[in-house]
Amino acid sequence: MKVKQLLAILILILSISQSGFAKITYEKRFYETTPISIETPIVDGILNDAIWLKGVWQGGFIQREPLEGSKPSQNTEFQIIYDNNFLYIAIKAYDSSPDSVSYMVSRRDEIDGDAVGLAIDSYNDKKTAFGFWVNAAGVKKDFIITEDGNNEDANWDPIWWVKTSKTHDGWTAEMKIPLNQLRFANIGDLTWGLQVGRYYFRKQEASYWQFIPKDASGWVHNFGEINGLKGLTPRRQVEVAPYLVTKTESFQKEEGNPFMTGRRNSVNVGLDAKIGLSNNFTLDLTVNPDFGQVEADPSIINLTAYEIYFPEKRPFFIEGSNLFSFNMQSGDGDQASENLFYSRRIGRSPNLNRDTRDNEYVYTPANTTILGAAKVSGRNNNGLSVGLLESVTSNSWASIEYNDKRNHELIEPLTSYFVGSLKKEYNKGNTVVNGIFTSTNRQLTTTTEDYFHKNAFTGGVHLEHYWNNRNYYVSGKAYMSYVDGTKEAILLTQTSPARYFQRSNLKYEHVDSSRTSLTGNGGIVEFGKTGEGHVRFMTFVSWKSPMLEVNDIGYSQNVDDIFQVAWVGIRFWKPVFIFKSININFNQWSGWNFGGQSAYSGGNVNFNFQFKNYWGIGSGINRNGENLSSGALWGGPTLKTPGNWNNWYNIYSDERKSLIVAFGGSNVWGDLNSRVYHEYFGSISYRPSKKIQLTLSPDFTISSRKLQYFTDLDWNSNKRYIVASLRNKEYVLSFRVQYSINPELTIQYYARPYLTSGKYSEYKMITDPLASKFKDRFSTYTSSQISYDAVNGEFNIDENTDGTTDYSFSKSDFNFIDLQSNLIVRWEYRPGSTLFFVWTMGKQNSYDTYSTSIGRDVDNLFTSYPHNIFLLKFSYRFN
Repeated sequence: MKVKQLLAILILILSISQSGFAKITYEKRFYETTPISIETPIVDGILNDAIWLKGVWQGGFIQREPLEGSKPSQNTEFQIIYDNNFLYIAIKAYDSSPDSVSYMVSRRDEIDGDAVGLAIDSYNDKKTAFGFWVNAAGVKKDFIITEDGNNEDANWDPIWWVKTSKTHDGWTAEMKIPLNQLRFANIGDLTWGLQVGRYYFRKQEASYWQFIPKDASGWVHNFGEINGLKGLTPRRQVEVAPYLVTKTESFQKEEGNPFMTGRRNSVNVGLDAKIGLSNNFTLDLTVNPDFGQVEADPSIINLTAYEIYFPEKRPFFIEGSNLFSFNMQSGDGDQASENLFYSRRIGRSPNLNRDTRDNEYVYTPANTTILGAAKVSGRNNNGLSVGLLESVTSNSWASIEYNDKRNHELIEPLTSYFVGSLKKEYNKGNTVVNGIFTSTNRQLTTTTEDYFHKNAFTGGVHLEHYWNNRNYYVSGKAYMSYVDGTKEAILLTQTSPARYFQRSNLKYEHVDSSRTSLTGNGGIVEFGKTGEGHVRFMTFVSWKSPMLEVNDIGYSQNVDDIFQVAWVGIRFWKPVFIFKSININFNQWSGWNFGGQSAYSGGNVNFNFQFKNYWGIGSGINRNGENLSSGALWGGPTLKTPGNWNNWYNIYSDERKSLIVAFGGSNVWGDLNSRVYHEYFGSISYRPSKKIQLTLSPDFTISSRKLQYFTDLDWNSNKRYIVASLRNKEYVLSFRVQYSINPELTIQYYARPYLTSGKYSEYKMITDPLASKFKDRFSTYTSSQISYDAVNGEFNIDENTDGTTDYSFSKSDFNFIDLQSNLIVRWEYRPGSTLFFVWTMGKQNSYDTYSTSIGRDVDNLFTSYPHNIFLLKFSYRFN
């Protein structure tokens, strides 16, 4: 899309969206609490205690969803009182049809149905809040809000108590929150930010005590206030949770292999702790952690040169992760994963692989062992937030047995990972300065020094400023990296997929085999509008220099990139005609490498509509221009690839119903028939009762591309890069069932069969990778040049057609089948103390032929020998 056309469209949208809509005004609300002067209430959900009967109830909630600014369908009232150790909250959720209240039982933090809750900005920093919610069935949800509502961390699990009760005119909730779970200043009279809310399930209606318009620029800074908090002393939090894990594995026995005896048993002990260094700062500690109860990553066949990103799932690293995050890009999608800190590096799979000889057996651990990890986090009364994280992983050894002799080889060295973060707020939080520093240091030996960096450092600074009631912002980031090691280790870095400096047509960088270090930099400049009115917009320019390397503790697929983006979104949240809400987005992007070449460009238009019957639909269309791909040939020359059109769509049903369905798909049509991709997916979620939920999600993909990298080899002192047409299909079926006996005892089962198969054909060699015409970039082997040797499974190439084979490569069609399943029983037998029983079963198999029968693949999958893991984890939290 041309820049002038884009600007014309944006101006038209701005003019239309700013006219005809009256701005909703609202007043800041105040709640005056009182200390307990009589007997403390019993937390049973029945609000008949004397303190509640004598207190003053406050209501006056206002709808935010779906009819912004309107009176709620049902009334809600609350009271808040306190003593020296606890806050007590009582909420009355009136309902004119009490038998229609939705009581959904589920796991903690996964509440569904009718719910009430509150959020407390006890820092009174206008950016951070502690949330406590409960649904009508008594299921808790607790979370920390940061960045004025832009981030919500549901992995925070404080100790608190809540009970609910059904009444003749609705339902009630009663909460007891220890003050040592909150953070606040040690001053005489306290003022905290306060928000109280209710979700009325039957109408998907959200109403709040402090009304905040949908076009508000933030969340927490718009809270009401709670006053009357006097004489409270900050309390230090001290919680220690030792744990015991017993595990047994069963798998297929291999005759003669001493590491595959068919069974493996282990016992593990460790410790988690949360210790308040002060009321504002907390030390989280884990010693010899075990994350066996965490669901495994899905299997996937990677046909690219780049590492696949998997999100963090381990609770220790997720909780409070926002403080340690330093995004290298803006926006969502693939860009959102690029960060100076990627916690999955800690405890990762060992990097070195040991090739085996005949009659040699090797056992490699799946993950490096985390000896211990600690993090200090918090915020003082002057707006300074601090985060420190240190973790140490041990040496990892491969066990090798050959001719009845066993030895060990180091495959991952002892490594220290450190992350430090500082954030300071000025001008009432409208100006924020954030800095981060990371360090990765390894204890290398002669066997590992040529494969790993000895030291790796990154650092960054971020300045952000808001104005006009935080509706507009400007942001700037700058970061750098430094790695050092042996010449061989730095050579591997220069020739890795993020850089591929060995590309023959790369003119502005080159491989320097004498280097022992690399220093790179990057940054981003951004400007946007986040609130007020129906239009949002954002534009930024980012860069990552070719020498940038953050992957020792961060994540970035590729560097050597200058990236420009413009986005405009228009939001209509009031019902119009048949629509309940309307979202429309316009995007434009361009990219260049550091040689000044245009590397990619594109744009899209997409929308999401929700109808008044609560069904919804979304769709969009992309146009991507020609791309200069540095990784398409896996270290070969930069390849120009054709542009494409891409569209996607999805439809979903009313989420209030016991049966919820969704389906959609996406398509890619490459220019010049260079690529075709079709994906179809669906989801069916069914609640046969308030305690059981079933979810089935099928996904089918079929694709083909003409220039899929296949291999490279040398002939006549010249490099040959071989590509082929690839036809690929994938079948995925995710099944999940959750049975919640009560809010503390849940059973969850998950299974995911995954089938994928690929067939290569029309083998070609790259001739002129940057030719202006697509057909001139490669030469397809003719029947006189290529022949297949069925005995050896190889293609023989007679490139010069002189009757002699010049080079050969193996046939590499594939068929990979995989099944992963998890059964997790979780019992929180007392607040913060849990018992897990986990059964994990995995099945895998692969074949070197293209699949022609999905039925046969399913039969082969279910008859494959399983790898079973049974785990019992017991923890007890001392508080």
